[in-house]
Amino acid sequence: MIPQKTAKTKLLKEITKCRACRFCVDVCPTYQASIGVESMSAFGRLQILKYLLKGRLELDDAMTFCLYTCLQCKRCEIICKSKGQNLEICELIQLGRSLVSPTLVKGGKNAAI
Repeated sequence: MIPQKTAKTKLLKEITKCRACRFCVDVCPTYQASIGVESMSAFGRLQILKYLLKGRLELDDAMTFCLYTCLQCKRCEIICKSKGQNLEICELIQLGRSLVSPTLVKGGKNAAI
């Protein structure tokens, strides 16, 4: 298991590699099912993780819902790789979930990540 500080650093470093092209948004089934709520897409989830880790967002039920509704179907990764970005988006979301999970157990909203 990766130490939490190392995992945070790795996750933030990888998220910053995203060029924000948003090609991953349209192929995401949860984005399509939500009728256009960007936080329900791969890009939106990466942004949620980035701002949670930087302390600009507080973890609440809505953020948790967005992070845990990712189906891990990898459609976002396929389009990301086809556009030359090559991010392992599903792995990043899983790593983000592993950082968030202990926070949920501690007390959710007001617990620091």
